This record gives sequence, C-alpha cells and structure tokens, in this order.
Amino acid sequence: MFKLTAILNVAVVGIDLAVRRPTAVVALRGCEVFYMGLAGGDGEVLRVASLARPRVVAIDAPLSLPEGGRGLRDVEVELRRRGYKLLPPLMGPMRLLTERGIRLSQALGAEVVEVHPLTSLRAMGLSRRRVAEWLGVGHGDLVDAAAAALTALAYLQGRYERIGPFVLPTARVCL
Repeated sequence: MFKLTAILNVAVVGIDLAVRRPTAVVALRGCEVFYMGLAGGDGEVLRVASLARPRVVAIDAPLSLPEGGRGLRDVEVELRRRGYKLLPPLMGPMRLLTERGIRLSQALGAEVVEVHPLTSLRAMGLSRRRVAEWLGVGHGDLVDAAAAALTALAYLQGRYERIGPFVLPTARVCL
C-alpha cells in the first residue's frame, strides 16, 4: 500500500491533446500544480511532459482503435451505458486525435492512461468551474488538462476503475 507522503512527492501529468490548436499540459506533484501551459507539436508535448518526470501521464484522447477498425470500442459502449458520452475514435477529426494520442503514448517514458476530462469531473463530483477556480485560470483546455492530471493522481492512489484502456476515477482527489 502506498504511503500518502510518497504519493505527494510523485509527479503526474494531464494532457488535453489537440490536433489543430495547442495542446494543454498540467503537471501536479501531489495536489500542487507545478506546471501549466500550452505546447505545440509532438516534440514539444513530449519535452514538456518529460521535464516533469511523471509516474503517470493521463491523455484526453483515445489511445486504442476499435476491433476491426470500425465503430465503437468496448469502453465507449460501457461508458454510454452508464450515461457518459465519448466520441468514437475514428469519427471525423477524432481519427487524427486518436492517431496522435497513440503515437504520443508510445513515445512517453511513463505509464500512460486514457481519460476523458468531463467524464472524470462528473465521476469525481466536480465542475469545470471549480477546477478553473482551483487553477486560477479559466482557459478551458488547461482546465481539461488539470482534470486529466487529477484523474492520473486518482489512478496512482488506487481510486479508479479500469475499463479497457480507460481510467475512470472513483473518488475526488485534491479538491
């Protein structure tokens, strides 16, 4: 079992991945934000994330493809059954996001988990507004990256449910 003091010294990173605009990155050490910013291409995202030396990186993007290369993955089916809405990984512009997410997840030197910030916030009983207040910024992509980082922290603390490649927090952390 992890000691709380050990978890407080471990970094996690949340990434709100984008294709046509900058990608938001938030790094936490315990419940303290020690980096928040926007990154451009894959190289910059990898550099920023690796500088934090995270134990876990949570990416807001599909990190796998559906069986047979079409339709929904089991994770989308299950989360929709529970009332959460995720877009299919190959629908329209999601295809490029999925491809980028898979590529980055293979290049990062840390454990990587797939998340969806709005789903995570709902599961933790938090709002985007509350996270924005905690961060001290209202930039929506940074709020989503922070939600991803909080999910990574919940994962590290064992407060999560794994649904295929996806991590769903089961308890609120930090806020």
